[in-house]
Amino acid sequence: MSGVSSKLNKQRVKHDLHGEEVGRRGSFYCDFCNTKMSIEEPIMYDIARIHDMAHLELLVDLPDGWSLDAARCQNCEVEGIIPETDGWEEAVVILSVNESNGVLSVDTRSLTVVDYSPGEEGEYPPPIQPAFLSRQGASMSRWGFLKSAVETTEVDSRPIQVYRDMLEELEGETD
Repeated sequence: MSGVSSKLNKQRVKHDLHGEEVGRRGSFYCDFCNTKMSIEEPIMYDIARIHDMAHLELLVDLPDGWSLDAARCQNCEVEGIIPETDGWEEAVVILSVNESNGVLSVDTRSLTVVDYSPGEEGEYPPPIQPAFLSRQGASMSRWGFLKSAVETTEVDSRPIQVYRDMLEELEGETD
């Protein structure tokens, strides 16, 4: 854990995320392993905000402010942001999801910060193939998202193996 969660402006996060619609047709799934999740208990979420990603801004339309990046089921939960990505403000939070008239939305009144990484810290973003960006969006350029996505996929293609090797090398540097 980075230990700088006090630097996160929780009020800004709450403002940006409260009321955001989530889920698919009234159901809620883990964004990594596609397991159906109950909204009875708080949900772990990766959230992210662009700090400085000029090259990425040329390729995709990036949101302004904090965005929900990926919901995590209990099997995909993490203790922190590892590795951190330079250029992205990243946080792992726990928040509630409410249902009203069949619509699921985020309730940030009781937001808990698990970990936070400022945008000027971490590893340079991974080189992402445009095909991955078009399928997964800007999230693929975050090391933590990419790590979770690679760990939960059973696909054994050359690009996935390249990312596995890069992540292994990064983890070796931090040991």
